[in-house]
Amino acid sequence: MAETESVEEENVIDEYELVNLITAGTTTQIWEVKEQGGTASFVMKRLLPDQLAIPEAVATIKLEAKVGKSLDHPNLIGLHKFVKSKKHVYLLMDYFRAPNLRTQLTSDLLSVQSRLRKLIESSALALGHMHEKGWVHKDIKPENILISKSSELKIIDFGLAVPVAKGIGKMFGKPKTIQGTRSYIAPETIQKLPLDQAADIYSLGITIFEVLTGKTPFHGDNPKKILIKHISERPLPPSSLNPNVTPECDEFVLKMLAKKPKDRFLSMEEVASALRNLKLFKLEISEIIAQNKVEADQAEKESMQEKRLDSRADARLSELVKEDPEMAADLIAKRKANSKPKTKPEPAKQKQPPQPQQPPQPQYPPQPMPGGYQPQPMPGGYPPQYQQPMYPPQPMPGQPMPGQPMHPGQPMMYPPQYQGQPMPPGTYPPPQGVPQQPQPQPPQGAPQQPQSQQGAPQQQAPVSPPEETQAPPAQQPAAKQNEESKKNRKDDDLPFMDELPDVF
Repeated sequence: MAETESVEEENVIDEYELVNLITAGTTTQIWEVKEQGGTASFVMKRLLPDQLAIPEAVATIKLEAKVGKSLDHPNLIGLHKFVKSKKHVYLLMDYFRAPNLRTQLTSDLLSVQSRLRKLIESSALALGHMHEKGWVHKDIKPENILISKSSELKIIDFGLAVPVAKGIGKMFGKPKTIQGTRSYIAPETIQKLPLDQAADIYSLGITIFEVLTGKTPFHGDNPKKILIKHISERPLPPSSLNPNVTPECDEFVLKMLAKKPKDRFLSMEEVASALRNLKLFKLEISEIIAQNKVEADQAEKESMQEKRLDSRADARLSELVKEDPEMAADLIAKRKANSKPKTKPEPAKQKQPPQPQQPPQPQYPPQPMPGGYQPQPMPGGYPPQYQQPMYPPQPMPGQPMPGQPMHPGQPMMYPPQYQGQPMPPGTYPPPQGVPQQPQPQPPQGAPQQPQSQQGAPQQQAPVSPPEETQAPPAQQPAAKQNEESKKNRKDDDLPFMDELPDVF
């Protein structure tokens, strides 16, 4: 019996039944409540039990009640009563069923931009009324603005409100502490100067900037640096982040964000007046939303059409499985192959500059023959018409015929220009491991001198092989090497990978 009464006490505060917890903070909870026996819903801002003994927490909610009772405007949340007892301290207010601006900025920025004109106008009128009643809100931000889909708006949370500094108060009424939200706080609040309506104009300008661009003008990881930016850094125009913002809208917002209060609008009435003939966006947000909707509908239509085609193909494939299983298997294999993700293309190869043609290799000098015989080349070399042997080559004593291995199991090493062709008379390959001695060649196209004017080439002393030589790798037959050489030349003519089509 005692447990049942305890549960009832937890769900009921005075004559109000707790229905739904809307949100909770470090010092308060916001509840949807109903009066017992009634149907109307209210909002209860309740001080947490562990905060009842803290004078500052009680003073804050008491100040909010005092400010709320002095206000009467359709765009300011209405206050019904304030209760303070040993067990409970709470405010009872109107229940406005709309999410705050922060939630909507996160979920649907375009929708908020489409209602921005009404948002600025309603906020300016509500805060103008508050200033007339002698209060500065001091904490204007998206969390403290409730706005519905039909653009109805309410400003809430008067816990940081301060009296408007007037007369002598402007000179001596300096705040003792800095209170506010870092991203939206006015420079004079940071500097602990007396506050008037200009502080709310600045905070509302920050909020408008965020609606236009999706972010605040001053932000960072270090909270102290954010405060310094409010005092010293000039904000960027909103159009630098959203090109759809008009130049006149840039000027309007930047005037609200002026560092000195005297450089801003003089009042909220002046803000509302400047808004009347102001074009906020180059392209109306309603047109952007309609265009996005058309694109989304078209994409959905195409997706549904593809699904229908796939379902028809699947049905036809099921029939084909019964009629012709082999053809159905081929179609299934092709579908799987087409459904595989395409491999990433290889990075484009850097084109290499054309390589200069290598000059023809010089003829090897005659080598000493066994027995000390030294072959004598013809003066000036052989004429071109006699480059082919006229008679079958005859072997010399102790010397293998050209084209035959010099050692058993070791292929003959011909110069590159003679691979796969008969050797000209009087030229023989050098011994294995002997470095080649290139001879200077005349430039291409130069007239050849008659043989009678050319001197006989000087005979070179036989070159002895080095002491340590490394046996060259076995060479492929000349015919096969010739085929591979032609194939390589053909491959060089292929385009680079970046020039090839995507589908081979």
